[in-house]
Amino acid sequence: MENYVNLSSTASFELREALLVYSSDRTGNRSDSISFVTKHGVKVDAKGVPSLLPGAPIGEADIFALIEQIRGAVPSEFLPENVLMRTQETIMWWTPASIRPMYYVADKGQELVQLSGKRFPQPALVFRGRPGSLDVRALAGNERPTPATSLYLAPYWNVSNNGSVCLGTTKVPRDVSVKSLTRWEEAFFESEFTHANASTGLTTHPGGFIGLWKSLIGKKKFSVDYLCDVKQTLGQFIQ
Repeated sequence: MENYVNLSSTASFELREALLVYSSDRTGNRSDSISFVTKHGVKVDAKGVPSLLPGAPIGEADIFALIEQIRGAVPSEFLPENVLMRTQETIMWWTPASIRPMYYVADKGQELVQLSGKRFPQPALVFRGRPGSLDVRALAGNERPTPATSLYLAPYWNVSNNGSVCLGTTKVPRDVSVKSLTRWEEAFFESEFTHANASTGLTTHPGGFIGLWKSLIGKKKFSVDYLCDVKQTLGQFIQ
C-alpha cells in the first residue's frame, strides 16, 4: 500500500520533534504488548545534521491530539438514534429487523439460484464501517442495543466468525459518515453473496443455511431462535 502526503507548495517545513515508540513485545502479538511513546526535540547542527534531545513520555491524549492535527478532527454531525459509536475512522450503527431482497451468484447450485432475488425477513443487525472494511453482527432483540447486549453470528455468506465481511468487488462508500450509512447497508445486501466465509455453521436451523432461508420465504419475521451465539457483548465488539 502506498501513502502520500499533499503539502502546500507555499509552506515551509522544519524538523522539530520526533516520536519514539517502545514496546515490550516483538512477537507481533498486540494483545500481550505494552507500549509507550516519548517525544523528543530535534537539534540541527551547523551542517544540517539532526540529533535527538532528551525525551519525555507522552500520554494517549497527546497522541490523539497529534492525529487530529495531522488528519483533521471528526466532522461535526448530528448523531441519530441508530448510531452506536463514532470515532475518527469508525462508525457503528444498528438496524432494526427488516425485509430485504438477497442475491447469490448463479453458479452456486439450483437451490440458491431459486432463493436469489427473493425478499426475506432479516434480524436486527449491528454494522461497523471503516475505510475499506465492514463488520456485521446479529441481534436477537429488535431494540437499540446497550454495551451489555449479546451478539450473534450474522447468518450470511461472505461473513467470517469475527464478523468481518469479505467485500470482494463490493463497492462500499469511501467515507464513514452518518450520511453514508444507508449506502453501506445497500452495498452489503444488494451485492451478490458468493461463498460461505465462516469456519462454523451460520445457523442452528436443522436444515442448515439453505434450510433457514428457504423456511423464511414469505415470512414477515426472522426466526431468531436459529441464530448462533458468539459469546460476545456489544461492548466487547466495540473494543
